[in-house]
Amino acid sequence: MIHPDTYVKPTSKGLGLFASRRFETGTILWILDDIDVKIDLAHYQALDSFQQQKLNVYGYLDYQNRVIIAWDEGKYVNHSCDPNSIGVIGFDNISIALRPIETDEEIVEDYYSYYGHFESFKCGCGAPNCRGYITQQNSYQAGLRLHVNDIRAMVLGQPQELLQIQSSENDTFFALLHQTDTILHE
Repeated sequence: MIHPDTYVKPTSKGLGLFASRRFETGTILWILDDIDVKIDLAHYQALDSFQQQKLNVYGYLDYQNRVIIAWDEGKYVNHSCDPNSIGVIGFDNISIALRPIETDEEIVEDYYSYYGHFESFKCGCGAPNCRGYITQQNSYQAGLRLHVNDIRAMVLGQPQELLQIQSSENDTFFALLHQTDTILHE
């Protein structure tokens, strides 16, 4: 579920997701819920190319080899080589604000922080560190994600509207948030 204080509007990339208020570092912006589509990778690979192409635009591959498609506006998060939202190592079910995000600022993530994504495209993000071209092949870079130990204080130190979203995957993440000295290896 995407944070309720967001909205979608056209960008040069198509549609994008924007903040309707300021988000502080550590704010949970998206969290997997039971309504999000979860397609086993083998089932996805058995689909015809037209169906795969449609899923490729809005889907990503998680650690459990499932293609995840957000049912809500969360699917409109665009790529940037200088992201303001990021995932957590070992969890494909949550995205948090990497830095403060201002009102009306686009929420963007580095697609290389995704365990798997399905598009290759010319990047026009304009960041000083822009890669120029984003490829789907061998693109995952675990170092782009944060460790749960590094975000614990940020996440627990502020109100989190999305912590009420329950699923088995989220329950595991919430339990780790409340442990001390969590060890999680990628």
